Amino acid sequence: MLYMTADELHIVVLETANLEELKKGRPAKTPDGKVLICWTPDPVWLADKILATNGDGEQIAKLIAEAAERPQKPNSRPRHEPYVKTFLGEPDGTST
Repeated sequence: MLYMTADELHIVVLETANLEELKKGRPAKTPDGKVLICWTPDPVWLADKILATNGDGEQIAKLIAEAAERPQKPNSRPRHEPYVKTFLGEPDGTST
């Protein structure tokens, strides 16, 4: 992995070994720990599951690993605007 940063821009260049690890469900992490790169063959399933976690990092990590084992879905969904979900408070949804 090549990792370059400048102000607000972060550039990550992956090599083949990184891609193979991603397909096994093992995320690539930048040396400074600020960027975690994951892969899934079924992004719609993963997005729906992540929304149900209330931002619980442990649950999300398990879902990312599980998602890597799912069958490849064709990239046939229409392009859409980005969706932003902000998780607030504790994993159970309460605020601190």
